[in-house]
Amino acid sequence: AAENPEQSMVSVKFELPQFSEQDAARIARECYGLEGTVQPLPSERDQNFLLRTKTGQEFVLKFANVAEPRDILDLQNKAMEHIAARAPSLLVPRVCATPAGEQISSTRAANGAEHFVRLLSYLPGKLFAQINPHTQELLRSLGRVLGTLDRALEDFVHPAAIRPLKWDLRRAGWIREYVPRIADPARRAMVERLLAQFEAEVVPALSALRSSVIYNDANDYNVLVTEEHPEQRRVAGVIDFGDMLVSNTVCELAVACAYGMLRKEDPIAAAAHVVAGYHEMFPLAERELETLFPLIATRLAVSVTNSNYQREVEPENKYLMVTDADAWSLLDQLAQVHPHYACYAFRHACGLPPCPGTAAVVQWLKESSHKLGRLVEPDLKTAKTVTFNLSAGSREIANPAELADLDGFTHKLFERMRAANAEAGIGRYDEARLVYTSELFQSKSNDGPEWRTVHLGLDIFMEPGSPVFAPLDATVHSFRNNAGPLDYGPTIILRHSVAAGVTFYTLYGHLSAGSLEDLREDMPVKRGARIGKIGDAPVNGGWPPHLHFQIITDLMGRSGDFPGVARPSERAIWLSVSPDPNLIAGLPTGDAAEPRWSAAQIAAARKQRIGPNLSLSYKKPLKIVRGWMQYLYDGEGRRYLDAVNNVPHVGHSHPRVVRAAQEQMAVLNT
Repeated sequence: AAENPEQSMVSVKFELPQFSEQDAARIARECYGLEGTVQPLPSERDQNFLLRTKTGQEFVLKFANVAEPRDILDLQNKAMEHIAARAPSLLVPRVCATPAGEQISSTRAANGAEHFVRLLSYLPGKLFAQINPHTQELLRSLGRVLGTLDRALEDFVHPAAIRPLKWDLRRAGWIREYVPRIADPARRAMVERLLAQFEAEVVPALSALRSSVIYNDANDYNVLVTEEHPEQRRVAGVIDFGDMLVSNTVCELAVACAYGMLRKEDPIAAAAHVVAGYHEMFPLAERELETLFPLIATRLAVSVTNSNYQREVEPENKYLMVTDADAWSLLDQLAQVHPHYACYAFRHACGLPPCPGTAAVVQWLKESSHKLGRLVEPDLKTAKTVTFNLSAGSREIANPAELADLDGFTHKLFERMRAANAEAGIGRYDEARLVYTSELFQSKSNDGPEWRTVHLGLDIFMEPGSPVFAPLDATVHSFRNNAGPLDYGPTIILRHSVAAGVTFYTLYGHLSAGSLEDLREDMPVKRGARIGKIGDAPVNGGWPPHLHFQIITDLMGRSGDFPGVARPSERAIWLSVSPDPNLIAGLPTGDAAEPRWSAAQIAAARKQRIGPNLSLSYKKPLKIVRGWMQYLYDGEGRRYLDAVNNVPHVGHSHPRVVRAAQEQMAVLNT
């Protein structure tokens, strides 16, 4: 390794070989005895040609730049041989020897410079960058291939693998002297921030992580995909082993994720599929998962900084900037993601509890139930309550349109409470609902629009003005009037530091406007103190009067606000961050929605009870729980246009449609 790991590696300008197609054809004939046609292939620092022989064989003829040491080429050759032996299912190039048995030969260019030459087998398939869409299974297969590759390389050693390289993520500090060349101030500041984060949080952790020889270049132009139906496409292998070196093993996954996230509406979800596939083949340690997100961001920062500089010195080499615009766009997206959330998503992809700190909070609450005071008066532990079913498939809601009539919906809820002589109504935790209709709850996913529908708190329906109390000692973390339609309205968040290393938060939403008066951050609050009152519709976001109560184990940098509803695809992650509020509320009957049958469980039961003559139409069956007018709704509240029963049959057998058809037929018959 270089004495100075942050030496100016990028400033070395490679002198690319300058062989013509005629030269390449001649050298293929002279060195390998192969006759055929050649055509150029793109490369960063070598010159490559696709060679097609007269017998239909295909090879890649590679001319190394003059600065490439022979031992680096030998490293690549030996690694490809090792992978072929240890993981024969992977598609990797095979090294072809000359008739004399040489795997690396040499030739001279017209300018007298000597270049090493190699011949590799050509691998069929489409490039990952050329595939659209990147399905969940395709992304998982990318992870599986990289996990299989790293497992095969786990015991591979080669002296040339220990080397300074600008693409070694451990040495990303080299970009410091090139960041000032980024002209756009906002982009420059972004890269500076990522570099500071890398040096403060990642570098100190790297020495404790496993290291090995890694492939290190799973960019979307080096990954090969099988040419099949879009739903059956899989990553089969990789090409171009020129960036191999010894580094932290998790850097392999970081590179793959960085490119797998490009051009995605939800890059974290895309990366999570890659992580899941990798972990399946080569399990990740928890400490590796903690560094993965900042390593991904660092790789992108290195890439855009390098491209920015290369644009200055090699403006004609378009290959060097092929992902530049997409990388900047992805960095903008990732700037909106809290690192903890990304880590939780990756942990969940590996089958680990998403938020690792939640277990201690839950345990403390279970052991300390006798220390917890009331939330409202009367205490829910003893009050007479009625539980509402507000789920997507609820029979208590006649139709989704009913939810748009706030006054009527409120009247219905409170009438039911009065009929049951209940002191409070309960809205359930972990329930997917249809009530979240504003754009506030809509988001983009990699599979189309997705609405946040899964309730993360406990709803306590009571008359406006009903007092709300702190259930245990706290300090005021933050407060805000989230005044948008269907938002929280006045909101208070309390911080509870209850034991060494155990801190959590409680959120109180839909309060009265006066509840925020005389508050200040870090103000102490005693157990049993009144902290506010339940607000009415004009101030509480436009909802029926109720308290939204939620436990939060990681605020992830938020203040005065926190998601109270989650996307179904992120359900497990957000439920891990916001555990069951009944740990504090103490409802004897509980507050969670009834257990749900998954689509897979329903399909299995259906197979047992219904004959095969009634088949399923979808590869991933839909769990439809209700229909209304032209829409069908699944158990997670997602709306589908009913193209089975309604839309194709508009006017079917309607007298006016039939009459119009008869009249048209009469005209045609005359």
